[in-house]
Amino acid sequence: MEKRCRKWEGTSLLLEGQSEVFKEKVELDDANRSVTQVGIEGEVMKDYKTFKPIYQVVPKGTGSLVKLSIEYEKLREDVPAPNKYVTVMSNDVTKDLDAHIMTA
Repeated sequence: MEKRCRKWEGTSLLLEGQSEVFKEKVELDDANRSVTQVGIEGEVMKDYKTFKPIYQVVPKGTGSLVKLSIEYEKLREDVPAPNKYVTVMSNDVTKDLDAHIMTA
């Protein structure tokens, strides 16, 4: 499994008209066709003790599907589920994932 860190900011996380910073550790697992982003710091970590989106590529016919799951733990009971991040993750991040798959 390959591990690397990157800082992700600007339009990559443009949520509800505001830019957010998300620093993450990225784990690439080619054997399981998955990418895991382990949140380290940033705005999302103000509400969640842990925040870990997991993308898994599932072959289907001549193409593939990407399954997204998010493991998270709220810091407080009043914090909502991280639904606002799903659109960004499913649109912007899957472009990065697609680029990695094409080179694997």
